[in-house]
Amino acid sequence: MNILPMYKSRKYLFRLLLSISVVTVIFLTVSSSLLYYTSENKMLQMQQQADLKVLSQIKYNIDNLNETVKNITVSTYMDPDVVYLLNTSVMDKGELAQKLNRLEKTVSGSMFLQSITIYNANTKCYYSTQSSIKCSDDGMNGLLSSYIKSHKEIPRLKFIPISGEQAKSPVFSMFIYEELTDSKLIVTLKPSWLFDNISNLNHVDSEQQGAIFVTDKSGTPLLETTMSTPIPLDEYREVIRNRAEAGVDQDYLIHESSGDKFILSFTSSSQSDWIIASVQPYHVVLGKLHEMRKISLMIISVVLILSIAVSFLIAYRLYRPIENMLQQMFGKRLRGVEKRSDLDELKLITNEYQDAMHKLVKLEKEEYSQRDQLKTFALRRLISDASLLTPQEIQQIQWDIDLHHKLRLCVLLIDDLENFERQSSDSDKRLYKFAIANITKEILARDLHCEIVPMQNDHFVLLLGEAHEGSSMHLDNLKGILQELQQTINAYYRISLSISIGDETKEYSQLSRQYGQVLENASYRIIYGKSCIITSDLVERNKENNGHFQFPADVEKKISESIKSGQSHKFREQLEALFHQLESLHYNNIMYSVFHLLAILNQAVGDMNNRSVRQVNLDFKYQYQQLLKQESLQAMFNMFSDIFEEIHHQRSQDFKMQSNQILIDTIKEMIEEQYEDVNLSLQSIATAMKLSSAHVSKQFRQQESMSISEYINEVRLRNALTLLENKDYSISRIMEMVGYSNESYFFKLFKKKFGTTPKEYRFKKVIEE
Repeated sequence: MNILPMYKSRKYLFRLLLSISVVTVIFLTVSSSLLYYTSENKMLQMQQQADLKVLSQIKYNIDNLNETVKNITVSTYMDPDVVYLLNTSVMDKGELAQKLNRLEKTVSGSMFLQSITIYNANTKCYYSTQSSIKCSDDGMNGLLSSYIKSHKEIPRLKFIPISGEQAKSPVFSMFIYEELTDSKLIVTLKPSWLFDNISNLNHVDSEQQGAIFVTDKSGTPLLETTMSTPIPLDEYREVIRNRAEAGVDQDYLIHESSGDKFILSFTSSSQSDWIIASVQPYHVVLGKLHEMRKISLMIISVVLILSIAVSFLIAYRLYRPIENMLQQMFGKRLRGVEKRSDLDELKLITNEYQDAMHKLVKLEKEEYSQRDQLKTFALRRLISDASLLTPQEIQQIQWDIDLHHKLRLCVLLIDDLENFERQSSDSDKRLYKFAIANITKEILARDLHCEIVPMQNDHFVLLLGEAHEGSSMHLDNLKGILQELQQTINAYYRISLSISIGDETKEYSQLSRQYGQVLENASYRIIYGKSCIITSDLVERNKENNGHFQFPADVEKKISESIKSGQSHKFREQLEALFHQLESLHYNNIMYSVFHLLAILNQAVGDMNNRSVRQVNLDFKYQYQQLLKQESLQAMFNMFSDIFEEIHHQRSQDFKMQSNQILIDTIKEMIEEQYEDVNLSLQSIATAMKLSSAHVSKQFRQQESMSISEYINEVRLRNALTLLENKDYSISRIMEMVGYSNESYFFKLFKKKFGTTPKEYRFKKVIEE
């Protein structure tokens, strides 16, 4: 009893078994369906060809018979004896008997003629090869006489079915006559010659329980047939008649009647206007195929049972490695694992593997993280003050450099630090710093051993050591490698780096002192700009020029005068000369000079404002903050040029334009603050400002290219849109909050502005969310 639960727990085994079995079932089902469908179509095509061949042969016989009888009729009509019998007014009995004997020889000489009858319109008598001497006897029990009397117009040289109450089937006669005399020659066929053939075909086809029948285009039956299976021939004659009227001469179709399907084939004769048709029960035609389908289903069932058994063997053989793996992974725990009905074996193995890998990665990550954190902490202590680390602590760290050989310290600074801080999130900054450190180690490790550590002040310290004994950290070679590093970082991350290179040292205890020197050298990026590589030789002259610096008095005077006089070329000339001089100064003197220059501009602007009605408004506190953020003398030069241009622009601006701008700004502020007031308008604004409404309207339109009322609507609609997006107030409430009292007017303005009504806009927002 424990076998079934054990196998139920093996979900993957059952999945294998089910997959193979389902594929087998689908394949057998599809293939057998295709086979049956193809066989059915093929059998119907074969039946169609056979039916059409039979019908075509019958049609040929009828057409051939029609042509033969027509020739006999025409030649007999031209015979002198027949001409005499047709036209004589007084009939001699002797001659009549003689001439009828000759016609009897013609009838007996043909296997398909039954009789030849002559109707003499002059004597009103019938002369037939089968009649008695009586004048009124037409030789066919009055069928011809009745037909002639009941039809004013009789088709000539065409088979005409003539039937009577006592006749089991119609006879077929062909008439030829002239309209002037109205005398007629009538040739009658033996219907048995044609229809016995069709009856024989029906008898042969009795196994199929079908029938071949003949009808004319009007649907009148020409041959009645008795069949073992009841077939609605009247209905099929109607179908054939409709198809014939539609101009179809030959067709093959499947028709359903009273829940039974029949195969109907027909073809028409153009000479006799007859339609020969064949009808057979659908199920009888496809009976053999149905028997074959039953046999196929039996065979498929047997094959299916065998395939499932084989599938079980294959699935179990495929499953055996998984079972062995489960046994190895879980061992004695396997019995408990089997009870977990929510997972199959592969998922269970995958989860177990993922858990193991997760634990392993976690352990490795913790190990690496602790080791990296320990190394980072040790590097920072080594760089800040080498005396903080004991020799034992140094030996505990797995260094990528040998601290007892030549060392060189470099500082990597991120250019445009303000933009970098503003445009990058904390996670992005950590990612960038991690990438910069990895790329640096990858590029430098090809020639040198190195350690890199990010410092708290957003720069990196790069510690270089010899890769092997005799390797060189020559400055020229190092510059080439560091330039490649700058290009790589810029190409991948659009981050520019400036690098300061320190001198070689043989003792790691000197690294902290060298770190301070390299940082000081890095400050001279202000002279050499972004992506520079700074060495001690490059800034040696600047560092020596560290004496007391006095800002040139003549330069200060000329700059102040050029600002007050608005002489742009003179200001730029003095500024260029000053900044050229700054390039040779110590960093401290450079910074002193640029801040002193900013103070000169501030004082000059103050003097101008004290003596002039036109005020120059500059926020020098903001300018001071911006000056601190500049990383190069060129950027500072551009900043001072912009300040001068702003001062000159404000001074040169027309007073009237300033006054108008003040007016416009004041009107905008009033509208922004009072747009909720329903009574806010041009008149209320002009009244509040003690100006005429015409003047206020004119100035506002000239400046803003719109009227005050249009601007009021702009502000109100903008605030209405914000309320619709962020608040759950009703439309009416929002309309009142933005200063409208007429709902239709508000809807009209809103739709004109945004292309939709407030309700539609809110509904669209709700759907999008």
